Amino acid sequence: MKLYGKNWKRDELAAFVPDIAKVAGIRQLAETDGPASGARLIQIDSGAGLRVELLPDRCCDIGQVWCNDVPFGWAGPIGMSGTASVGDNTTLSGLMSTCGFDHIRQPDTDEGRAYPLHGRMARMPARIVSCASLWDGDDCTFRVVAEATQFVLGLATVRLDREIDVPLGGRSLTLTDRVTVVAGSLPLMAMYHINFGFPLAGPGSRLTLAGKNVPDALSPDGVRTRPSGAGPVQVVLSGGGEAPPRFALDYDGDALPCLQTLRNATDGTNLFCIEPATHEKQPRAALREAGLLEPSGRGATRVFRLHMTFDPGGHPVGRV
Repeated sequence: MKLYGKNWKRDELAAFVPDIAKVAGIRQLAETDGPASGARLIQIDSGAGLRVELLPDRCCDIGQVWCNDVPFGWAGPIGMSGTASVGDNTTLSGLMSTCGFDHIRQPDTDEGRAYPLHGRMARMPARIVSCASLWDGDDCTFRVVAEATQFVLGLATVRLDREIDVPLGGRSLTLTDRVTVVAGSLPLMAMYHINFGFPLAGPGSRLTLAGKNVPDALSPDGVRTRPSGAGPVQVVLSGGGEAPPRFALDYDGDALPCLQTLRNATDGTNLFCIEPATHEKQPRAALREAGLLEPSGRGATRVFRLHMTFDPGGHPVGRV
């Protein structure tokens, strides 16, 4: 592995740092003030300038992420918050919010049943199964494993098994979700709401899909959808200016065939979202009529994997 500008073998590093947690690793914390007071927080430090916050009380979604002190996620005016007692305030703050797995996008009523904005999973507290440093030869990965279950009496029950991996000495994150129908049946729907603010979202920012520029993604404001493309897909967002920060997202276009983008440049908001999804932007009734809402029964499982890479650009080199 490479750490602080030098390649190390595990036994070489152990001679200087017998406990890797002294320079990098996982910490479990709690918020003590403001709208998020009392909420659990997990922080992963890669040792290479990447610092990731996870939100166990929001199904272990991703909060703010910094790389060399450059913030990547969007932070709304009220900052991070819990999932209760915030009224109509937006709780999107952070790099990623999970949408699903019973519904995605705007609230809808279908066949006499009401579905909330972006489904129910994002507001479910997760059980943290483990936080560990995993060695494979000379390489180490910091892994957080979480589990969350959505249950409404009379509806299907869905369990989320989530793994988040950050390599020691790296500037990337891999999220793997295994979504299982535990009881009943329902159409499994998923969308990953990946949110950016300053400095990645602003004048001169640029989005590419499979290496091709997407010129209408950031201007004007609004929601747009397009096919992801089959097989491995890469989406890249670059900020404006010289040597800007850069974010790359790799995912399976067969598992998440729709790529949605959202831009809101209004004063005090400055939000841009990359949102890979399982379904096009249509009402549930229209999706059902088109045969796109086939229910999945007990035991059915879908796997979604997102790989994120963070590049601070020509900003201070921090500790690398």
